[in-house]
Amino acid sequence: MTRRQLIPAGVFLAALVLAFLLQDVVERVIIVPLVYVWWLLGVYYSILPQSVLWIVLVVVAALSAITALMPRFGNREFFQPTMRPPKGQIEGMVEWLEKSQRGGSYYKWLVANRLGKTAREILAQRDGQPISKKFGRLDGRDWNPPQKIDDYLESGLNGSFADYPRPRFWEKLKSTPLDADPKQVIEYLEDEMKTGK
Repeated sequence: MTRRQLIPAGVFLAALVLAFLLQDVVERVIIVPLVYVWWLLGVYYSILPQSVLWIVLVVVAALSAITALMPRFGNREFFQPTMRPPKGQIEGMVEWLEKSQRGGSYYKWLVANRLGKTAREILAQRDGQPISKKFGRLDGRDWNPPQKIDDYLESGLNGSFADYPRPRFWEKLKSTPLDADPKQVIEYLEDEMKTGK
């Protein structure tokens, strides 16, 4: 048996053992009160005259039909959810930056991916080429970033957040290229935009 099959089998076996050991308790606490409530409802039902039951049934049916067929004038405005405007690129990027500070590689990778695409756009404009959507290393005229920034942008463009899984609780946190400070990368890209014209 695999581990996936052992867990449900163990839970089922434990439930059987508990059901056998606690059958008197379950009978006294659950079954007997439920049977008593069912018997009490039967007694009340037999006491009420049939005409009263039919009147209650007709009134409930009439009320439900009236409320279903009447137009709801004031309720529509009251129950409409407030729609938030869609987030823009800058607002989304700021949110990713904030979440990347909390740890975890997903949002760090999202920021690195967006900055890598920005670097690719800068290089394409500098070389007068169309913006490429292909995978590949960032290269172009006068492109010589520091190694840390280059690794950061390359892991964002040509890598995945799955390349840097979260360590187990007993393992030490390893440094990754995504740990670079995005502010330094942004400053470098701003300088490239100014000097690369």
